[in-house]
Amino acid sequence: MKIRILAGLVLSAVLISGCGMNGGTEVKLAKAVKGELVVNVQATGTVRSNNEAKLTTVASGRVSKIFAEENQYVEKEKLLLELDSTAQAGKDFQRMNSLSEKGFLAPQQAEQAKEQWKNTFISAPFAGTIVKKFIEVGETLYGGTPALMMADLNDMTFESNIDETDIGQLKINQRAEVVLDAYKETRLAATIIFISKSSLEVKEKGITYQVKARLDKSSLTLRLGMTGDIYVKVDNKSNVLMVPYTAIGDDKDGKYVFIVEKDKAVKKSIKTGLESYDNTEIISGLKEGNSVVEANISKIKDGQKVKVTQ
Repeated sequence: MKIRILAGLVLSAVLISGCGMNGGTEVKLAKAVKGELVVNVQATGTVRSNNEAKLTTVASGRVSKIFAEENQYVEKEKLLLELDSTAQAGKDFQRMNSLSEKGFLAPQQAEQAKEQWKNTFISAPFAGTIVKKFIEVGETLYGGTPALMMADLNDMTFESNIDETDIGQLKINQRAEVVLDAYKETRLAATIIFISKSSLEVKEKGITYQVKARLDKSSLTLRLGMTGDIYVKVDNKSNVLMVPYTAIGDDKDGKYVFIVEKDKAVKKSIKTGLESYDNTEIISGLKEGNSVVEANISKIKDGQKVKVTQ
């Protein structure tokens, strides 16, 4: 399923009510109007941090101390966790380092002791917030298994998978807007900072490419995992004649719409231009103010009796 292209300006259909004398298929009408047609590449996605990491130790052992809690901000290199072997490993390193400095031990042996010591504790690799704690004091931590997760919540991104048919319209530093489900009334400004060169096949979407957009600073509280939609404007025209996208049909003879004359649907050929998810530009075949059947035109045939409803 292809990711939809969304119009930045939604066209409100103008409905006209009426009733055929002898009944017929119920239809709604919309007027052709002039306005700005904006086309966006759109995709769903989630909020992430541009700098986040799951932290662990190399060595395995019982957790003796945890120095930070969830949601706590920590500075770079702050000690976060120790195993029960950390203290002894530290003493071993100090002793061997002292012997190495006095010439009684090869420097390589002291360096090896230092690495063994460092393998028993976790320090913050950057300044950020502890967003998840996977283990508690007294539990056994196996080397390589995540113990903590931290993220820089001052550098947030919106990550999405863009369909291969749209990816060519995007570029680095292109501006975008993000609307989160948690803040539907607010459009957050963003800038594309990453476009994957490797594709990803997503179920029901086909071939996609990961795109990351850095979110501008905002007064809103952004949380990892928030979902929403990204909109990247790729085309627009002003003062164009347009009708709802759902009013357009296509067959072997080309594009068409249905107008209503004397309670009957009349097929009318048109030429179209720019298309968005909501609206389609009409280049010829209609005039401003003309009314067309708004939707479900696949169920209608030329000359069929119809009844206009609200």
